[in-house]
Amino acid sequence: MIDDGGSEDLQSTVGKFPQARLLRQGNRGLAAARNLGLRTATSDKLIFLDADDQLLPNAISAGLSCFADHGDAAFVYGGFQEVRADKSKTRFVDMRDRRDLVRCNWVAMIATAMFDRKKLLEEDGFDETLGMCEDWDAYLRLSRDHGFASHPEIVAIYHKHGSNMSDDVQQLVRWIDEVRAREMQRGLSRSERRAWRQGAHVRDYFYGAARERSLLERAQGKLSRLLLGL
Repeated sequence: MIDDGGSEDLQSTVGKFPQARLLRQGNRGLAAARNLGLRTATSDKLIFLDADDQLLPNAISAGLSCFADHGDAAFVYGGFQEVRADKSKTRFVDMRDRRDLVRCNWVAMIATAMFDRKKLLEEDGFDETLGMCEDWDAYLRLSRDHGFASHPEIVAIYHKHGSNMSDDVQQLVRWIDEVRAREMQRGLSRSERRAWRQGAHVRDYFYGAARERSLLERAQGKLSRLLLGL
């Protein structure tokens, strides 16, 4: 368990599991926390589980089974259940090749992914200069030299509660665009460039209206504060 400068009492939780270790570092961000776990772990395969996430009992066996069928893969992934208040929906997209990944981060929830630790280390893990979307950036870099695979099993639950990082649409779109820019700079084939252009439409489909609403709400808030100060 990685304590990235949080305020929770994690030691009491870790103490309930004799095989667990608690590693502490200053608040350096999500990518740095993942990298600390990546460097410290010794297993061949890894799953990263964030505070909002919950693994289901079949998660490890499903990932290992998929790796057994795709031994050269850098990562494999399954589906998840997104839960918000009393509503839930299942999310899973079966990507066929790298062009799908260039369009969008269809993995969506990192806890559904199982990584080959050696291959991820060879790619220097997660980019700590990215505030968000560091998982998508890692998938894209890994997929340049290695394959990936999916399985349809639901292996995790993502609890949405209004304060998840992904609910900050302004920041999320900013980092989506940053990852897209970096991927273009690395070089893309003709078909991948077509997928990259289609990715802008996918981004706008999922986040365009929410982004505009967020900008409007911020503008209204600034106006209200200005009027109250008159």
